Amino acid sequence: MFSNQGSSPVPTGGLPNQQGVLTDLSSYRGPHVLLLRTDHFPVAGVSDDWRWLRDHYPEFTSRNTLIIGLNGHHAATNRRFIEQYQLPFDMVSDPGGSFTANLDRSLPPVVSAGLCLVNPTGQLVKWSSRGQLRDEMKALLGYLDARFAIGDPVPSAKVYQLISDTAQAVDVKALFSQRRIVLFAVPGAYTPACSAEHLPGYVRQADQIRDRGIDDIICLAVNDPFVMQAWGRSQNVEGRVSMVADGDGEFTRAMGMAEDLRFLGLNLRSRRYAMIVNDGVIKEFNVGRRYAQAALVCRQIPAQGLVCYSSPAGIRLFSPSPCSSAEPILRIVASAKECPCRHSDTGNPSPD
Repeated sequence: MFSNQGSSPVPTGGLPNQQGVLTDLSSYRGPHVLLLRTDHFPVAGVSDDWRWLRDHYPEFTSRNTLIIGLNGHHAATNRRFIEQYQLPFDMVSDPGGSFTANLDRSLPPVVSAGLCLVNPTGQLVKWSSRGQLRDEMKALLGYLDARFAIGDPVPSAKVYQLISDTAQAVDVKALFSQRRIVLFAVPGAYTPACSAEHLPGYVRQADQIRDRGIDDIICLAVNDPFVMQAWGRSQNVEGRVSMVADGDGEFTRAMGMAEDLRFLGLNLRSRRYAMIVNDGVIKEFNVGRRYAQAALVCRQIPAQGLVCYSSPAGIRLFSPSPCSSAEPILRIVASAKECPCRHSDTGNPSPD
């Protein structure tokens, strides 16, 4: 799913729901609202996606997210559709297309969004292309798992770095203050995909990323600072990537990104995610699948075969698989330099 760094306001105005009752998005301030654009009702092969959404809707509401369908059909058509699939959310009608046209003006002109995520203050922060509905919705759940979101300041926590071979605690807010930082988090040092793909990718592309206005690239994992330093040395990161240890998982837990991997003998670890942080505020934030889901993807698709889907506006960073490879970040920051208001991003690295 794409990210909108400009966080454009979503248009207001009453639209009739399937019962004919006027609905204004401003009435939903508080939770996230996911606008699901449904220009055409189910075609062959899509009905299962609607049934999945019906059955999994509580996963969204439990993450403080409401879903609203948006289309150009009349209320009676929407009511029949909701009854057919027993959907637990509203469908609103925009038969003249004026609301939808105003919404499209919040997006880059090349984007035809199928899903639009509106944050609790009414700002459009993420969108997707018209891809597979179920895959996009599953991917979005990872972002909604986090305790912090695009536009939020990073949480207060201590992390650790080795300075002159001595472990020193660093306040996260000081680490990000008055700088533009790329942070990517991985489950652990020396794990196979992280060592073969993710960290080396950032090392290779570090100069290009920094040339586009990034002050530092941080690799973070729930390991002690000595292990992180040794891993970094083995990957020749000096001067390219800063190795930061979240030894007790304080920052990872504060972000809501902790994952229990005791079944693998790894204890608490971080989920895979990537962020761009400007002066302590999260501007881009994308989260990969949980380990159990990601492991299946890894077995099905070799790491070197994974791809990044690009568009003229940028590239998707929010994809069904974990998000921490360097090429997507490079394209994000390149896009941001050309268009500081809004752009999109993605990544498709493989899991461990």
